Amino acid sequence: MEMMRKLYIVGALLALFMVPSHLDAIPEAYHHVDQVLWVVSDLDGTMEHYAELGFTSVLDMGKVQLLSESTGKKEKIRLACANLGGAQVCWIEPLKGNSLFSEFLEENGDGAISLVHRFEDEEEMNREVKRLNEIGIHTLERITLETGEGELSFVLMATREQGKFNLGFTSGKDGTGIFESLTAENRNGLRLNQYAFAIRKPEEVSAFWQQIGLPEFQINHPVLGDTHYYGEIVDHDLIQGWQRHGDIAFEWCIPVKPPIVYEDHIQLHGEGIHHLAFSVDDMDLVLQDYTARGYVVSMGGTWGEKGKPGSGRYEYIDLEEAGGLTMELLWNYSE
Repeated sequence: MEMMRKLYIVGALLALFMVPSHLDAIPEAYHHVDQVLWVVSDLDGTMEHYAELGFTSVLDMGKVQLLSESTGKKEKIRLACANLGGAQVCWIEPLKGNSLFSEFLEENGDGAISLVHRFEDEEEMNREVKRLNEIGIHTLERITLETGEGELSFVLMATREQGKFNLGFTSGKDGTGIFESLTAENRNGLRLNQYAFAIRKPEEVSAFWQQIGLPEFQINHPVLGDTHYYGEIVDHDLIQGWQRHGDIAFEWCIPVKPPIVYEDHIQLHGEGIHHLAFSVDDMDLVLQDYTARGYVVSMGGTWGEKGKPGSGRYEYIDLEEAGGLTMELLWNYSE
């Protein structure tokens, strides 16, 4: 009887700590975002704006052919790749047809559609696709972009409705030569700090990514100061959901009290990828540079305790006309 009781206790403990197979350690590929697929309506204008902001490490590949493995259709798009302070991006301008990129543009306007992770080889990538298919996440599209610099191939998963962006995969050395020719250097020394999203219901989005194996959102309600919005003092409020499973943090921004740029984005584009955040060494110097060139500070403020390490200042640059994503600048008090 005593032995049975001990076995019951052991069994109960095992059940308590047992993790479902789909929540086991995620593949190494998830620890780094290899590139951002970003749909724009005016590629020339987008490149010109980012050049004015100091990002000139760009490769314009002109018109390229998009091949859909799902439909067998071939369509022309315009493509440019860039390195924005460590963020590798592919800007895609649909030209005609009904590709998933043109559909995204029609539904959401300019903006980033996918964060792409790179697997060591195609076999490993296909194993992950199969795993996701088995837990109910289907493959949206397999596409190849045929460029003069080589092929770029992607698998996009159907995660945008619940996860707010399309999870993307690539593999091997596919397209790496393109990005090897680009550097993170830029005029103001901006360094990628976050990939950030604007959403409404963090519990639902967090639960969705947890089923894939990504961590639960760590919820934070920051104490903000000196809050301003397009030059006016405001009392806005937000909640943050953090995921730090990769080398660059994911920040999920939930508007609580407008006016606030996250609510603006949701109203205009829907929930999804909202901004890239960059660390800066001298906030005022960067703001002086950008505002002198006609760019507008949409929102900003401080967090934490002035002068205390870990506290700092944030400022957003309105780049709606430069591809639909906002830029956040971050400055921290040093030790």
